Amino acid sequence: RPELLRKAVHHYADICGKKYGVKKVFVMWGDLETKPPDPESFFSLSIRGKGTTDTNRASVSIVRLEKDSLNSRFTPVNDVDGDVVFTVDDDVRVDCPSLLKGFHAWTVSPESMVGYYPRLVGPPRVKHDDDSLVYYNWPTVLSRQQMNLILTKASFMHQKYLRLYLSSVHPQEIRDYVDANKNCEDIAMAMLIANQTMDESGTPAYPIYVEGAVSDDGLFNGISGMHAGYMSSRSDCATDLTRIYLKHGWRSPLSHIASLRERSWIKHFPGYWWQAKPSNVFEWFALQNVLR
Repeated sequence: RPELLRKAVHHYADICGKKYGVKKVFVMWGDLETKPPDPESFFSLSIRGKGTTDTNRASVSIVRLEKDSLNSRFTPVNDVDGDVVFTVDDDVRVDCPSLLKGFHAWTVSPESMVGYYPRLVGPPRVKHDDDSLVYYNWPTVLSRQQMNLILTKASFMHQKYLRLYLSSVHPQEIRDYVDANKNCEDIAMAMLIANQTMDESGTPAYPIYVEGAVSDDGLFNGISGMHAGYMSSRSDCATDLTRIYLKHGWRSPLSHIASLRERSWIKHFPGYWWQAKPSNVFEWFALQNVLR
């Protein structure tokens, strides 16, 4: 996906850049058989538009990963300035003002995940005898006014969680599950943060939803697309990962539910529940699992 990557780096490093708080961009290169591009190649004259200047441009570095794994997106980088990192997929574009709003929201609650895609994991509407969970998208988040995780495909978090995710403290079985299923590293990270913050304070650091302007090509082309079976696999992930955490003596990670209204960074007057909006219009069409 070289063209997607080039456009992503251009957007965050060149268009947003220092003016919007972006100091450094790190490309996590997981293609073990292909040499990564020169960072300067992301800034060809053919894609640079008005308003882009060399003084505004953030520095760009390539981080060559040891393993081609979804877990590797959480590899800590030593050269990060400060405590916050913004993780984003190469097919997701958060517009610059929305990006800055997200950063400001994180500074208010630095233990929380902050981002543009709120989700809810909880028991099904019709209770079963087992402990199965259901993964819900925006329509259910809005109608129930509840959420308990933010997708890492566009999110701010404290970089200490990256170190913890890949450490020996975090059950290896979680990372093995992500590798085997090639999915759900974002759910695993949300569960890790909920567990860690519950251990520190007794209650989880609830996520913060930032209503912004986000384009997302991955809805149709990526592994997180709206294809048949995707939502079922996400529900299976939530159920299986919870069981693994419990088996290793951790808490049931997403048992606490946050209020969408209380944990939304953007407030609408006069504050009716239906005034909340998704960051991408296609979120309205993610209707799988609504009736489950």
